[in-house]
Amino acid sequence: MRHKMRMAALLAIKFLIILPLIVQAQDSSGLKKRTIQAGFITPLSSNGLNSWKVTNKFSLNILAGYAGGVSGAEFSGLGSLLRGDMHGAQFAGLGNIVLKETKGAQFSGLFNIGIGNVQAGQFAGLLNINIAETKGFMVAGFVNINAGTMDGTQLAGFVNFTTKLKGTQIGVFNYVDSLEHGVPIGVLSFVKNGYTTVEIGTTETLYGVASFKTGVKQFYNILSVGGGTRNGLSLFAWGYGLGAFIPVGNKAGISIDGVCYQVNEGEWFTDQLNLLNKLAVNVSLKLSNHLAIFGGISWNVAVADITDEYGDQVLSHIAPWSVFNETYNDYLNVKMYPGFSAGIRL
Repeated sequence: MRHKMRMAALLAIKFLIILPLIVQAQDSSGLKKRTIQAGFITPLSSNGLNSWKVTNKFSLNILAGYAGGVSGAEFSGLGSLLRGDMHGAQFAGLGNIVLKETKGAQFSGLFNIGIGNVQAGQFAGLLNINIAETKGFMVAGFVNINAGTMDGTQLAGFVNFTTKLKGTQIGVFNYVDSLEHGVPIGVLSFVKNGYTTVEIGTTETLYGVASFKTGVKQFYNILSVGGGTRNGLSLFAWGYGLGAFIPVGNKAGISIDGVCYQVNEGEWFTDQLNLLNKLAVNVSLKLSNHLAIFGGISWNVAVADITDEYGDQVLSHIAPWSVFNETYNDYLNVKMYPGFSAGIRL
């Protein structure tokens, strides 16, 4: 049964890839225009075998339809394939495929595919795929893929991809091959001509820290690891954060970074809450194209569960000193203290 389902899925994917390429080769010039089209599934429709030669102002497909184009609105229970332009709005339970220009809005339960230029808002439960230039919005529950220029916004539940970006990406993972202007916002963003750097430094709490920053200067993601010792215990920390870099002239700049670390004391992994939250403001000076030095101040908030597996209180060794030290509900200890950062940027 599973084998049959996999075979059916593969056939469906091949159909989606091959059919538009076959149909695109047909001549779409001299299309007739009709006000209304209704049908069950093409060619069982009012346009019959001539459906691919007609642009409809209003089209209703109980299951699926294939037409020359739409200049108005189209509703399909499953899906629609247009070999010409779509100007207006499309609604489909599964998906819409347009082989030429798309202008307006598309709504589908699973996917929208645009082969020509798209000037529209696309909304899909699973994915949007555009081959040429896109101006507008791509909103998908899982992934947006744009092979040309994205002039607008991509919003996805998981992944956004575009060859060139003039706008914004919002998703868990973002990839931009060439950024013209704009900002990708996500858990991890990779911009080929964006901001990617490695920092090696020290702080008052973690004596050795290595951080990887990726994204753009206006908004980048930080992956960081660090280590140190306190009161005879080894400290190992891993963290994630966000930051921004403000250039000051050609060689200087100010970075504002916020990172949250889980600190493991005397072991590689501590399953209890043991957090170090650090907000750092650093000033950097560029020494060469691939080397800069930085240093600055930080504000630290250590939050730790100070009860062991038996319910007894234990000490947290994260903070080297504190200006604030309070324990809440007999187990949650919060310490605040100023600190510093210094290092090199590669």
